[in-house]
Amino acid sequence: MPFWTAAGSGGQDPKRESRFKVEIQSLNNVGTVWYAKSFTKPQATVKGVKHRYLNHQFSYPGSVEWTDCTVEFIDPTDPIDAAGSIAQLLESMGYQIPQNGNDLINISKRKSVGSLGSVSVSSIDDEGNEIETWELQQPWVTKFEWGSYKYEGDALLSLKLTFTYDWATCEISKGASGVVEADSALSNDEASAKGKFFENKTT
Repeated sequence: MPFWTAAGSGGQDPKRESRFKVEIQSLNNVGTVWYAKSFTKPQATVKGVKHRYLNHQFSYPGSVEWTDCTVEFIDPTDPIDAAGSIAQLLESMGYQIPQNGNDLINISKRKSVGSLGSVSVSSIDDEGNEIETWELQQPWVTKFEWGSYKYEGDALLSLKLTFTYDWATCEISKGASGVVEADSALSNDEASAKGKFFENKTT
């Protein structure tokens, strides 16, 4: 195994924060959300409970809480208007501007999850192959941000969506065929030891 991927060794570069792709089913249907700028990866926090006995304190692990994820992207207008798409997403969740007392439609998790569809972010290698893919399970949008205007700025307008979800799954791959030997992949036991949401694959 080369140390830190020595040049010419046939190994892979470390993962880089600028090599990623985002897929959100409701925004692109097929393919990559190419106008994404950033995506915060899932984070898990293990909640703890404490027990006191005399002057001692003992801690025990409790439930797992997954932290919200945020995606930031520009509004390209053509061939897709991102601002209009996320506005339509809010409506698809069940939100309607009130007109009268007979408007009884409400937001629900069923409609919120169903209208958003699948959400995933992948690390890619220098050949564009997926080497790590996180997929949010039962995601729905908790915050819509359409950006802000200012006369002194020339930057592209940025939009943001914040997702909450029940849990996330992680699929680990070894990238392009022939680049990494198969015996360097995680064994099933090693993958299982990392938790059930890790799925090891070689290509």
